[in-house]
Amino acid sequence: MRKLLSLRGLITGLVFSMILIVAVGCQGTKGLPGLPGLPGNPGNPGEPGPQGEPGLPGLPGNPGNPGAPGAPGPQGPAGPAGAAAVSPGASVDVSKSTVVIGEGFSVGGSGFKAYEPVVIQAVMDATFSPIVAEVTANAAGAFHVEAGDIGTKDTARVGTTATIWASGADGSVASAPLTLAKSVKHVSPSSSLAATPAEPGGISVIYGAGFSPGEAVTVVIEGVGKIAAGSEANDAGAFTVDVKASVDVGLYTLKAVGSGGSEASAPLLVASKE
Repeated sequence: MRKLLSLRGLITGLVFSMILIVAVGCQGTKGLPGLPGLPGNPGNPGEPGPQGEPGLPGLPGNPGNPGAPGAPGPQGPAGPAGAAAVSPGASVDVSKSTVVIGEGFSVGGSGFKAYEPVVIQAVMDATFSPIVAEVTANAAGAFHVEAGDIGTKDTARVGTTATIWASGADGSVASAPLTLAKSVKHVSPSSSLAATPAEPGGISVIYGAGFSPGEAVTVVIEGVGKIAAGSEANDAGAFTVDVKASVDVGLYTLKAVGSGGSEASAPLLVASKE
């Protein structure tokens, strides 16, 4: 009986030992890394860093919007009074189309009112308009008077065309051109002028030759009291210019006057097609 109990105890101890060995086992190999953990909570704000260096200058900005319109300026001073309109029935003629500095000339007028006092000026520009004569029209409204020197020694005005302006006390006015020259040249025998016929209001082509090279030329219709055209002679002393025949049907005298005193004339025929 004792032997049986000893054998049973031995068997029990062996079984327990085997169970213990199986339970403990041998150390296995290293396992694979585990999965990443979840993100942690945000940390606390850090301390302020040191002052940084100044940045580079920025790029230029875009242009600004247009400003609002300014306030209206003050009203300017009144301008000079304009010249009176030329009276339809009044007219003036000068004895010379070109006058030398320091030389006199005569002025004739018609179509003014009977016994109307008339003042005659040589209008050079806005700053120089000397009175050259004063006269009273006769019972027929006509006059003839000797005009004095225009009164300028300014050679810069040589070659310019003045306006002889006759203004009556009763409102009659008329004008005519007058060229100012330093000295008058003798007209060359070769100086000439030609004009093509024209209808009333049409164009006449004017041809001139024998003038001084570069000479400024003024073309007038005599008896009308107005400048028809202006031109300049070329290096050969010739020129051509268109003139509007703003006159009635008839035969007129065209005169071309150069700034150096050269002159030439030609007939101008103004006729209708009928």
